Amino acid sequence: MKGFLPLAIPVAAGLGLGLFAPALAVQMQPLAQAFIHLLGWLTYPLIFCMLVSSASTLGRHRELGRIGALAFAYFALLSLLSMLSGLAAGWALEPGVGAVLAAGPLPATAPPPAAPASMLGWLDRLPSLKANNLLLLAAALPIGLLLGRFPDARVLALAERCRLRLFGAIKLLLMLAPLAAFGAMAAAVGRHGLAPLLPLLKFIAAINLASALFVLVVLGGAAWFAGMSLLRFIAYIRAELYLVFFTSSSLAGLVPLSEKLEGLGCPRAVTDVVLPFSYSLNLAGTYLYIAMGLVFLTQAAQVRLGWHELAWMLGVALISSKGAVGVAGSGVATLAATVALLHVVPPETMAILFAIDRTMKCRLLTNVIGHGVACVVVAASDKRLNRQALARALSATRPV
Repeated sequence: MKGFLPLAIPVAAGLGLGLFAPALAVQMQPLAQAFIHLLGWLTYPLIFCMLVSSASTLGRHRELGRIGALAFAYFALLSLLSMLSGLAAGWALEPGVGAVLAAGPLPATAPPPAAPASMLGWLDRLPSLKANNLLLLAAALPIGLLLGRFPDARVLALAERCRLRLFGAIKLLLMLAPLAAFGAMAAAVGRHGLAPLLPLLKFIAAINLASALFVLVVLGGAAWFAGMSLLRFIAYIRAELYLVFFTSSSLAGLVPLSEKLEGLGCPRAVTDVVLPFSYSLNLAGTYLYIAMGLVFLTQAAQVRLGWHELAWMLGVALISSKGAVGVAGSGVATLAATVALLHVVPPETMAILFAIDRTMKCRLLTNVIGHGVACVVVAASDKRLNRQALARALSATRPV
């Protein structure tokens, strides 16, 4: 409960404001937007510094290739399994059968109620960072490898100082997470209300059930392979999961998750490489959501697909989802791009999912649990996991 109450209270306050004063509530959205923007501005340089520092260290010992190969093999397997799980769950649960797709935008996508000018309006004009996560990774690795081959103490020291200061800055920014959670909830309820969510409860229940089963079966199997109890691990990182849940951003969990993994016995040389790649290439929750969302849309549109179309859909979805960042809106944006590329259903039918995108917390939580499990699996596979630290940390944690 330690990490739950500080965020649950402002969320409840935002819910009340959205229900009873919607015009005022929608003006709170810049609080969440500014938090996400600032978090992105700090997180991307942090990822860059983490990779440069670790790649230079591992490059000197010629270990980056082995760790990278293990991580990429694991990510490829999990990506495929999550997509197949989403397709299978969609066919089994049939969330789109009987749903009616609107020809135009749903009321949930309409402009917010008119409201007087707000002192917070200037925050809404903050530009969003548009960096591509994959380009960032591609730039950081060669720089780190060059520094490992031709070390320059001043550059390496600068990268390490930047990493530490960015860590500190993000930890300070996370103190504003309750304010961001209040703004996100108030704006969502004030803009959409609760009525638009009711017709889509079947899809919400289906995606949450599918995500829970994927975590327990697939990620549970990966954790077992690494010699770790998944339920104890989830309990160990529950504060980070609360933070991600209420801020709707898995980036908010990057710094505290990295620190928790070090306490779990994963060396920083592994986490600083695996975590940044995992945040771009190991988004199991997002992949599952995209696959199930595609099945939902085809069922609602009464479109029947053959094996060739399904294989093409799976391939396009896997490619288009790479590089998605774990912030609010990235999953539905990637799904919309996939729908536009496939031409299976009209792109405007995506409007039916915009109304419930903010409820897709299971997508982010699955991603974050997957990031942590990936680091433990790679560290264990490379025989770098400190088993004594792992047992000590998890034994002190009460399982969920």
